[in-house]
Amino acid sequence: MQPPLSYFFLRPRYWPGLILFIFVWLIAHSPLFIQRGLANMIGWLMLKLASRRRVIAATNLKICFPEKSEEERNELLKENFRLTVLGLIETAAVWFSDLKSRKKHSKIIGRENLDKALEKGKGVILLSFHMTTLEVGGALIGVDYDLWPMYKPNKNQLVEAMTRQGRLRHVNKLLTRNDIRGTVKALKSNKIVWYATDQNYGSKAAVFVPFFGIMASTITATTKFAKLTGATVIPFTQKRVDDGKSYILELHPALENFPGESESEDASRINHFLENYLKQNPADYMWLHQRFRSRPEGEEDIYPPRK
Repeated sequence: MQPPLSYFFLRPRYWPGLILFIFVWLIAHSPLFIQRGLANMIGWLMLKLASRRRVIAATNLKICFPEKSEEERNELLKENFRLTVLGLIETAAVWFSDLKSRKKHSKIIGRENLDKALEKGKGVILLSFHMTTLEVGGALIGVDYDLWPMYKPNKNQLVEAMTRQGRLRHVNKLLTRNDIRGTVKALKSNKIVWYATDQNYGSKAAVFVPFFGIMASTITATTKFAKLTGATVIPFTQKRVDDGKSYILELHPALENFPGESESEDASRINHFLENYLKQNPADYMWLHQRFRSRPEGEEDIYPPRK
């Protein structure tokens, strides 16, 4: 069990982390124009210095958008690094502020889709994706709805404590990724479980289905939860407006006939939804992640080996 934020973290071993979080707090409370400036500067530095992540993101963009020119993909790469840093700054704002100004100007589209699903009384899986706006989107939708986010705990006790305390400013309950029983119980109690399934966690509990025409290891837990509980699956996306002054939160129509005939079919539908969304918003995604790291048997690695 993780310790709460308390005197436990005044031990000398946590001092560097506490100093770092002081700077994070200052950034979270800085004006928006300063946050944008930091995103521009740090994003540029990351692009120059984080060579491994640059190669991963460039590889992802090349294989997912082969129709774009090299110049277009380079511009996407630059913008993606900037938006990634802006997303980290927004995460700081989620953890250490009340998001008052961002809430004021944000808009929710598709409330009727979520409200209709809740009327069924079998819970809702709010299907999210690793956009650079993931953290702030979840916090903002949590203002209007009783959201139960699922997340992967951090091994660093200080980071984990900060994460939990920060997220609980905006939601009532957190579920760990491995808490299957708690998740099923929440859905059967007609709760909204916020769940992102679009990262590569290996081939265990996953299937290989196309994503931008490339076989990608895709988690099948969404299908399992829907079968166990009868929960409705509603895709959820969020977009920045005016570079983060406000956000458009969209609750899309529920996935029909879900779960379908097979886990592979369901995973393909989810990947297809995300693919279509990213074709319209290509820079706003966690391209720094090795989405295609796991390969089907016999296929060569997509990413170059770590030096």
